[in-house]
Amino acid sequence: MPSTPHIAAFWRDFAAAEATLQAVPLRERVEQANDLLTPHVQGLALEMQGGPDDEVIELIVTAHGSIENFPLLSQVVAAAPKLAHYRVTAFRERSKHPDFPIGMDGFELSTNDVLVALQQDNGQVALELRFAREIPHDFEDHARHMTFIMMDHVLGEFDFAVKVGAVDFVGDDYDQDVPWTPLSQLQPVFDAYWVQTLGRTGHFPQGEPSWDGLELQFNVAVDDEGNDVEEDGDGEEGPQETGVVMINTSANAVAMRADLAYALTLDLAVPNSETLTAVQDLHDQAATLLQVPQLGILAMTLMRAGRRQALYYVSDEQLAKQTLAPLLLREEAASLELKVGFDPAWSGYFEYAGYLS
Repeated sequence: MPSTPHIAAFWRDFAAAEATLQAVPLRERVEQANDLLTPHVQGLALEMQGGPDDEVIELIVTAHGSIENFPLLSQVVAAAPKLAHYRVTAFRERSKHPDFPIGMDGFELSTNDVLVALQQDNGQVALELRFAREIPHDFEDHARHMTFIMMDHVLGEFDFAVKVGAVDFVGDDYDQDVPWTPLSQLQPVFDAYWVQTLGRTGHFPQGEPSWDGLELQFNVAVDDEGNDVEEDGDGEEGPQETGVVMINTSANAVAMRADLAYALTLDLAVPNSETLTAVQDLHDQAATLLQVPQLGILAMTLMRAGRRQALYYVSDEQLAKQTLAPLLLREEAASLELKVGFDPAWSGYFEYAGYLS
């Protein structure tokens, strides 16, 4: 991922100030480092982890969980020069000691005071939270806010922002039939749920992929529960359309891997059956070119309104485009609409894969 002049300027300033930073206490060092960052890069912050006498400490680049700033964060980390006293890392990592308290305005809450239940949430993990002890009424909002802060430290910035979906606090009417885990013990429970329940091994699938399909109606008005409803007026969305979606269920194994965060779509016109066959072949060959070096994976295809879209998740946008460039010079690719977006939660995949559940 290429650097920008602003990012390069920040790292020049930081490298020039490195010796000066070493002479001040760690807390002041963090403040001064952020003063160097802010004029050049907005939306990110720097944190440091290590002892005051450590020769080399962690310099953590964080977006405070803001997914829209994750690509910028990756650019900053990728552009980091070799530094004598700092090891640059992306995202706030999980706490190695998840049993801890925090305080706010005279109120203290521990990770042992928060209980968590896990549920599936359209590809992500939904969290239900409740408190293991009585919280004074005046501090309920504080307790909820503090819980989110602790959750970020327990699960780590990336996992909490990307892998976690809905987060709800429940009261005395909580579900007693599901297991409740103290937040201090959540890390292994969350990881086991991710792998064993959701099937996210993190390993690229081997052999022939498994596919499942469904037919969907587009431009159909629905109510809050997903039921079709009659629309009043002229229907600005246009006439109803039928689309055929094919889901690579094998791709679920690598869904939301941190290094497969870019959604790349090859959208091609298929005016007749002959072109459709050629486009299917092109999409399949693109999948092979990406998956053999584990640069990416074909997640799904969609046939709709005379076009066939193939959605791939790739690790490097530019390298993926270079890899596919010769293939996209073919005659059947003349109608190509190529789109790339940052989608670490694989929302483009689970928008349709969720219907298979």
